[in-house]
Amino acid sequence: MFLKLKKFGNVKLFSWFYVFNNFRLYTVLAVIYFYQITHSYTLALSLFSVAQVSQGLFDIPLGYYSDKYGRSNCLRAGAVASLVAISFYAVGLNYWLLLIGAIFDGISLAAFSGNNDALLYETLDEGGQKNNYHHEYGKMNSWLELSGFVGVFIGGLLVTKSLPILFGLSIIPRFVSLILSFGFTDPKAEKEHKSIALHFKDSWEMYKKNLKVRLLSITDIIGYIGGVTWNFQAAFYNLFLPVWATTMVMSVNFFTSFISFRLSGKLIKKFEAMKVLFYAEIYDRALTIPAFLFPSVVSPFLMAIGSASYGPSVVAKSTILQQEFNNKQRATMSSINSFVGNIVYAISAVLVGMAADRFGVVRALLTVQLLKVSILVIYYRLLRIK
Repeated sequence: MFLKLKKFGNVKLFSWFYVFNNFRLYTVLAVIYFYQITHSYTLALSLFSVAQVSQGLFDIPLGYYSDKYGRSNCLRAGAVASLVAISFYAVGLNYWLLLIGAIFDGISLAAFSGNNDALLYETLDEGGQKNNYHHEYGKMNSWLELSGFVGVFIGGLLVTKSLPILFGLSIIPRFVSLILSFGFTDPKAEKEHKSIALHFKDSWEMYKKNLKVRLLSITDIIGYIGGVTWNFQAAFYNLFLPVWATTMVMSVNFFTSFISFRLSGKLIKKFEAMKVLFYAEIYDRALTIPAFLFPSVVSPFLMAIGSASYGPSVVAKSTILQQEFNNKQRATMSSINSFVGNIVYAISAVLVGMAADRFGVVRALLTVQLLKVSILVIYYRLLRIK
């Protein structure tokens, strides 16, 4: 069976892999599910922090493993950890079982971080198609978003029965993605032969010498603070909408992102990656900040429309960074960003959770959005770099 899967090739397999791995009926309701079990927003968000810390701890070791021993093995390790994580979430009898699930969730994210983008880029490079990376990356992620849309939509229909069932049913597609992971093969790219310490040192030197990589990395790290908004978004929507309507509107975010990812390649080809990155950020801030400044039933819909910037932004940033990295360090470079970003996220999630408990969800998330304005300043400087 695995030999038959390998005949599809990495690019096609990625689409199917992400469809099943991201088919998560519970995605937008996880914070509510965790809150029901822990009875605290601080504890609920601490689980997201644990996942991020876990990812941070494993990011660089798994990035090194990917660079030295192969992308496909690292992807399979992530698929195994992902299946274990959803299994513990599904049991979810108490905080400690959820905590174990969060740890494995972080390990799976660490295995995919940097590794999967590197595998796609090197696969295209081997076939003489690396200039099509932004098109293929956009299409690959569009299927991820479409899967998320379908999962959230169906989850919204089932949520009236029980939240735990959403986690239980999500085990099935995660198992399918594990099977698909055995169909991936490694392109014949140059591998790293240095020790992990020297490998990390060489990767760090690129940050010190390459201004473009350094500035984009800073925006990545700030973006992790903004990631708290996504995990807390359902709680914000739930202030104005019932749970079933919350899931429906959240599903619009995924569908909007699906369309934007499909169009990302064409936008980047026409306007250049850096311009797309800059104006996508302006568009997002222009819709999201008013949604929190003047919270109402309109706010969830403004944020759903704002998600149209997500696809072009992700593809543009990945395209710029992949062009700057080399094959021996491609996964590790992304993992360093992820490592620092996850530490920042872990601290931010707890602080935002505490602020939400004390000052309310709206004020806590508005503060996060105002902090993200600094990303625009950095993007503007990057636009001026020739």
